[in-house]
Amino acid sequence: MGILVFVLPTNLNPQTIESSEKTGISRTYRSFVLGMSPNEVKDNLRLDNWFNYQGDPDLSLLQRPRASLIDTEGSLFISRCLFQFEENSLIAIVLELDSQIVDWYSVYSALENKYGTPSNLNPNKIVWEDNQTRLTMEKPLTVKYLDRIVFNAALEEDSNRKAWLAQARDEFLGEF
Repeated sequence: MGILVFVLPTNLNPQTIESSEKTGISRTYRSFVLGMSPNEVKDNLRLDNWFNYQGDPDLSLLQRPRASLIDTEGSLFISRCLFQFEENSLIAIVLELDSQIVDWYSVYSALENKYGTPSNLNPNKIVWEDNQTRLTMEKPLTVKYLDRIVFNAALEEDSNRKAWLAQARDEFLGEF
């Protein structure tokens, strides 16, 4: 009859065990970092073979005057990528992945291994977040990096603008 011996490492501590749960959400995808300027993103797109960036579009239609967007095709695993800016700072990276080449479960597993248990999980969207960054995975197969601080400030400004517009409308109608 044999003896089964378990050897436990002596340098194991709770911080090591829970490291995946405590890893901050990445603000970087490849060479693109939330907070970059549009010119920095364009320069990186020209050098990155995973994107098929063709230069600036002839026309960009966004509702907010201080917002801009770079929309480019990807290659191999990425079908399309959007880089959204607010006041010349990259606030969102949206990667539409090619589901013919990469599957939902593989992407989810990779993110869960890196960031731990999601903070929000439902059939259409999975969310990991910390104080600065939100990372979402949405159906059909989209991964989004979002600068929470800048985005929340833009949402608050938009809400204030709507409140002002409603009040101005009421005042205008009261003039009749």
